Amino acid sequence: MIISALVKRYEDTAELKPGWQRRDVHYALDISEDGVLLGILPLGDHGDKKNAKLPLTLPAIGSGRSGKNAYETAYFLCDDGSYMLGLDPKKFESAKKLHAEILADVKSPAAQAIVAYFNAGVPELPDGTDTSAAIQQKYIFMINGRRVDYHDADSEIVDAWHMRISSKSNNGEEGICLVTGENDSIVRLHDKVELRGVTMGKQPLISMNDQTSFRSYGETPKEPPAKVGTRAAFAYVSALNGLLNDDRHRQFIGGDTLVFWAVGNDNAEAEMFSWFANPKESDGDKLSAIIKQITIGKLPDMENLNWEKRFFLLCLTPNAARISVRFFHVDSFGKIIENIADHYQNLTIGENQKMHLFSIFHILGNTTIKTTGGKYGEPHPLLKGQLLNSIITGAIYPMTLYYAILTRIRAGDEINRAKAAIIKAVLIRNYYESEVTTVSLNTESIMTSYNLGRLFSVLEREQQEAADSELNSTIRDKYFASACTNPKVAFVTLLKLSLNHARKLGTKGIWLERLKGSIMEKLDEKEPYPATFTIEDQGRFILGYYHQRQDFYTSKKDKESNDNE
Repeated sequence: MIISALVKRYEDTAELKPGWQRRDVHYALDISEDGVLLGILPLGDHGDKKNAKLPLTLPAIGSGRSGKNAYETAYFLCDDGSYMLGLDPKKFESAKKLHAEILADVKSPAAQAIVAYFNAGVPELPDGTDTSAAIQQKYIFMINGRRVDYHDADSEIVDAWHMRISSKSNNGEEGICLVTGENDSIVRLHDKVELRGVTMGKQPLISMNDQTSFRSYGETPKEPPAKVGTRAAFAYVSALNGLLNDDRHRQFIGGDTLVFWAVGNDNAEAEMFSWFANPKESDGDKLSAIIKQITIGKLPDMENLNWEKRFFLLCLTPNAARISVRFFHVDSFGKIIENIADHYQNLTIGENQKMHLFSIFHILGNTTIKTTGGKYGEPHPLLKGQLLNSIITGAIYPMTLYYAILTRIRAGDEINRAKAAIIKAVLIRNYYESEVTTVSLNTESIMTSYNLGRLFSVLEREQQEAADSELNSTIRDKYFASACTNPKVAFVTLLKLSLNHARKLGTKGIWLERLKGSIMEKLDEKEPYPATFTIEDQGRFILGYYHQRQDFYTSKKDKESNDNE
């Protein structure tokens, strides 16, 4: 389904014909009509750049070259200095042979000049040429200072190239393409995809490993890894490379790359998705207003947006020498936006019931230990894609996320708004919790774990009020982890300590004692302090603590005045 969707994408947006691709070029070899090298001219803006490049439409290079065939496989009309400048004589001969074969019957001046260039032998390079850099840089041809747009201007060269790729494809096994359902030459080596993070450069999305354990249905690497025809193979690779190189249809999520597109003209939908998935703080109010509309079942009317349009999301992750698909999801554009809006709604917590648009990076950062510089560490490598998938599809959140947050809190991390919001979201979606997953404090809840979290917050506040000076540490630092997991043991000690704090406060602590009493009245008479808490009850405990602590931000004078009425 991934390949067929990408082929459809190519058909909807095709700018390149089969056999052509966009490639970056550094320099042009300016040659005369007789093939004499006149000079080497830079392409692109070389003003402040040492390695400037110009993207051009050039003959496709196929699946690339490596190992033994590096001396046998030159690229047509554009290659590096070892082939084009003869910095490796064997490779220069390979390029000469290739161009002679393709352009043998082409009579255009440009074609004859190129053939003459190679027939003249390895050229003499201009003084001062940096051969160590030149061997890596890419070169095309100019004829007397005029760049040849091979795919457009010189129709004879274009025809010769098309004949070449047609004859090569016809040498493959004939069969029914699984993508198009039509008879075509089946491709054995698929073109490569340029994905960020692949350590060995471009790699094919579809390939077969040489080891027996990785062979598919007994086939060997000499056979096609999939029954994909020439036209479909070119189309899906062209479409995917186009998406990966377009920041309007691509986002980086840690080491993963997410590409997204819709059927037909999708500029409006892609812009909206990108804005929704990775909002800026300055867009918070506007985005919140749209999310509130969506959560009540009303998709707002927006110019050029089609909420019913099919929307595709493909998340890719790099490996050492291959590309892995993290997930692929297809749904209506409106449903995907609704899922993201629901995610943001789940995360809403805190003062004034204001929606806070936590980014994926912020959520993942809270699962890690902060570095000495105050920056977040690197999260679990699989968590990024799993979290993104759950947000987009509306599936349950990865439990790795939940466990990581609980671990950080039990280890002593601050229970900040983000951590509380994540716990709230997981409890809603994964455990169908509704009683305590409110935006702010729920004083009516009778859930033991939630109320014990509230009680812990009151005991901590009482300790702080009773202190003669600001405390360096509170019961939170010493007892929170045990109270969250084994409350029966912890609260016996905590309640004894609170008696001393209450005596010290005297009448100033009446409002806290009343609050403590009202919470304890909600506890189970037979077992007010369970021996252990389940993993979901630990989350409820933390939410109770966070909600009660946030409620303390209300003026203490207001509370005292209410108590005296």
